[in-house]
Amino acid sequence: MKILILLMLVVLSFSSCKKTSEALTLLGKWEVDSYSENGIDKTTIYKASYTNYLLMFDASNNYIETYTLAGANITNAGSWKMTNGGDDFELTNQVDGTKRFFHVIEINPASASISEDSGTKEYHLLKK
Repeated sequence: MKILILLMLVVLSFSSCKKTSEALTLLGKWEVDSYSENGIDKTTIYKASYTNYLLMFDASNNYIETYTLAGANITNAGSWKMTNGGDDFELTNQVDGTKRFFHVIEINPASASISEDSGTKEYHLLKK
């Protein structure tokens, strides 16, 4: 395991500094703190709809997204990668290959702000 982590760090070191820093900061478990659409706060509706939402990123570039929607437990999983020099990242679903694209507005070890759908949806995430 230590060799795998070391190998990942070496590979990432050949990328841009921003990309490396943001990719490493993205690792871990995240929960939605707030959500807005077209500048309108919809956090209460989001949290009521997507109960117990968690998004997890690992060093092997895998993600797992879990939540409960209308009483059903939902799990999406697949691969993730930083794009556009670390300004963006994409999630590729392992089941059907669909891709979701996100723009990184701000990221640090404890929180992140990201947008989806050309900025119409904004999420403020907290590391869990």
